[in-house]
Amino acid sequence: MEKLIDLIDQLKSRCIENELMIMEQASLTPAEYNGILALDPDEFVCGSTLSQKMNLSPSRASRVIDKLVRNGYLVRENDAQDRRKCTICLAEKGIKVKKRIDKIKKECESRVRDKLSPIEIEQFALSLKKVNEAI
Repeated sequence: MEKLIDLIDQLKSRCIENELMIMEQASLTPAEYNGILALDPDEFVCGSTLSQKMNLSPSRASRVIDKLVRNGYLVRENDAQDRRKCTICLAEKGIKVKKRIDKIKKECESRVRDKLSPIEIEQFALSLKKVNEAI
């Protein structure tokens, strides 16, 4: 029987392949990719919230956000009352990439669900949660 960690590595590698394909096509770095993933299409957040969602330091997140704004993936609006505050959201280009990512994820999940019974899906989800907590 294969080691669990080897199976996890195989699964992770397949997921990374899909992410790398999207990042390459959209010319995104991993941090930029995660910045787009961190936002919902109708979500508006401040920079510090986005940096937390991206799991980056505020200074690193600021550089990533700046590049995403320059490249048209995000929109940053400054507060009229306090110039230190700003609101960030996905731009149309960012929404398109986010939708593409979501579509690829749904297709991947569909392929998995097609191979498993409803009981196996439930067991698999519970097992993944336990593994995620253990790692």
